[in-house]
Amino acid sequence: MINPAAAQEIKMEIIPVTDTIRQVITSNMLLTANHPWYIDGWVYVANEATLRMEAGTVVNILPTAVNKQDGRHSGGLVITRGAHILAEGTTTLPIRITVERAPDQGPCGLLILGRAPVRKGYTPFRDLTFGGNLPEDSSGVIRHLHLHYTPAVGKGFRGGLLLLGAGSRTITEAIVTHALPVAGSGLKSGKLR
Repeated sequence: MINPAAAQEIKMEIIPVTDTIRQVITSNMLLTANHPWYIDGWVYVANEATLRMEAGTVVNILPTAVNKQDGRHSGGLVITRGAHILAEGTTTLPIRITVERAPDQGPCGLLILGRAPVRKGYTPFRDLTFGGNLPEDSSGVIRHLHLHYTPAVGKGFRGGLLLLGAGSRTITEAIVTHALPVAGSGLKSGKLR
């Protein structure tokens, strides 16, 4: 087994052995484009790790996490403060993230939690930490991403893409979200280019 600290130090990337990813990613990881990947519930990229996706990668989010307050199922990918995502698709090979439907679905999608200053009072999730004092923070690069999801009913984050405290060095380009019946992307505090 590879020591995660050693992998970080020499910028190694681990390719998962199974196609289903669960819980927490603490080492640099590469999702290849040769087969679909599955995110089971909420998966967190933490410990300053980098998650890289090749152009053309397909990721399916399985909303299996049950919300303690309302019992609805949710799931997605959370890039925590200090961690990074490098998802660089192309116009011909975009990265595709699709949320599988659940009958009692809560919010699902991709959350980027940066270390840039945020406005006080916005707390879409009680248990997530985001924001800080680094206006030029980078949470990574997302280019040519297609995100398909079913919006949750209710107030607050309904699904899709949410950037919280993303700094000015976080790069987002050519992102398309597909939602029925309403769109659900948001930028809450931070400055992107």
